[in-house]
Amino acid sequence: MSCVMEYFKYKNIIAGKQKQREEIMAELAPEYGLPLTPAEVKIFNATVAETAAEVKAGLVQPIEVLHAYGKRAYAAQKELNCLTEVIFKQAEAQAAVCNKNGPLAGIPISFKDTVSIAGVDSTLGYARFANKPVQQDATLVKLLKDAGAVPYCKTNIPMTLLSYESYNNVWGRSENPHVKGYSPGGSSGGEAALLAYGGGRVGMGTDVAGSVRVPSHFSGLYTVRSSYGRIPRAGNTTPTRGQDGITSIYSPMCRSFVDLEYVFKSIIDMKPWEYDYTVHPIPWREITLPAKLKIGVLADDGVVTPAPACARALNTVVEALRKQGHEIVPFVPPSPLEALKIATQLICADAGRMATSWLYPGEKIDKGVAKFLFVERLPRFVKTIWSLWVKYVQKDEVLYTMLNNWNEKTQLEYMDLIMEREGYRGAFFTAWKESGIDFLVTVPNATPALPHDGMFEAFGSVGYASMFNLVDHSSGLIPILKVDKEIDALPAGFSTKGMNYIARGAYRNYDATKMAGLPVGVQIIGRRLEEEKVLKMMARTIDALKDIGVEYELLNEVE
Repeated sequence: MSCVMEYFKYKNIIAGKQKQREEIMAELAPEYGLPLTPAEVKIFNATVAETAAEVKAGLVQPIEVLHAYGKRAYAAQKELNCLTEVIFKQAEAQAAVCNKNGPLAGIPISFKDTVSIAGVDSTLGYARFANKPVQQDATLVKLLKDAGAVPYCKTNIPMTLLSYESYNNVWGRSENPHVKGYSPGGSSGGEAALLAYGGGRVGMGTDVAGSVRVPSHFSGLYTVRSSYGRIPRAGNTTPTRGQDGITSIYSPMCRSFVDLEYVFKSIIDMKPWEYDYTVHPIPWREITLPAKLKIGVLADDGVVTPAPACARALNTVVEALRKQGHEIVPFVPPSPLEALKIATQLICADAGRMATSWLYPGEKIDKGVAKFLFVERLPRFVKTIWSLWVKYVQKDEVLYTMLNNWNEKTQLEYMDLIMEREGYRGAFFTAWKESGIDFLVTVPNATPALPHDGMFEAFGSVGYASMFNLVDHSSGLIPILKVDKEIDALPAGFSTKGMNYIARGAYRNYDATKMAGLPVGVQIIGRRLEEEKVLKMMARTIDALKDIGVEYELLNEVE
């Protein structure tokens, strides 16, 4: 009986939260539901730096900036279901008192739902966290407000934060603005959908296994996943508290590279180490790169060969850099499969016990997450037999490696896993040093955006992103092109027969005809704590692409 009562309580909670959002949207409609005025178009099309300068000079008022951004976010929510908490009224109050002399004077910023904003829920998609507004701003929010920024909305995520999709029972499913029926990514997927649609210019997401880079790749944005200790992270909300084997990193996501660089620098110039004990006291460093660089290329991780569209994007970048005179060499990291195994086991060392402990009876999680948690929780003897069958009968070494020891960890096993992480980091450090490369380029994911529920098949295909979380390297993402139904089609007679289990799952949803128009990005990777260098290399890569006539076209530019 108690389970039945709990189930109906959960259903009432989500109905109440959704009704609350609908009522807020209806109340905002007379003002924010209107088209942009010519003055608002000008505001929205200006870079963050330009708008902040105009606010400082008194030429534009913060409330005018908020109206421009708010109207675009309102439209994005109607189209994509990307917002969770719509706090435009709270933002109006903040706009009236914001710091007009800060580097982000009057700039509206959206936040992933995990970010704690005083007086607002951080449900994380769980009914149990609803109607419990947090009491104080996270350190990142405090810093951004001090810089003049105005928080105006929060964005959708997958519950558990362990998926490249963005669906939960409280807020529903977010759509990819480029092609309906496809995911905008995860776990910062609502953020990606909002910005890619044109509902804002800058937002904040998190990345523990690609969660800002993959949504930016799926949706067509610019981002940089920094190393641990550059961006404040204290005071936020998570369903997996205590999970620190792979640290979640807060990162800006932007519609343009110019905005990304400016916002990142603005955060560092605010001395974030004075706000948050987790931040290293490293001021912004002006970087001058050598004219000629040695660029490593990871074209195939040996687990999943990039699909044609992703391979084309990577080849386009490589060719652009080669034409600039840079030395291009293959980079062979320590076993990417081993990196995938270590990273995924660290992230789910508790077999998802913490993440699923908040569920009400009947409350369901992402299908892909549910699948791998089911496997992880199987009795060990069952998996031992299964893995031997996979190894010796199916002869799938990749699946065998992933199944072997894919269990809920004891404390001793977890400590051993941390040692494996450190061993891999050391081996990666040596491989990079011996190769002599300055930067590495690779795909962020083996395929473009997945169709909804595609993570059920592709749940294991996360290695191109998670490798750099494991080694904590600075990793930027540039959108390059969009899927072409003819150029990016699979070759005639293509078959997944002979592929390993993870690769088959990734390719099951690849269809260039259905995916036509979806964005495709490329990662630019530097060494640990080299965010300024990575940003500089991103700028150089964008220039190199322009020189060969390749320039990414944003969606929904307003005129």
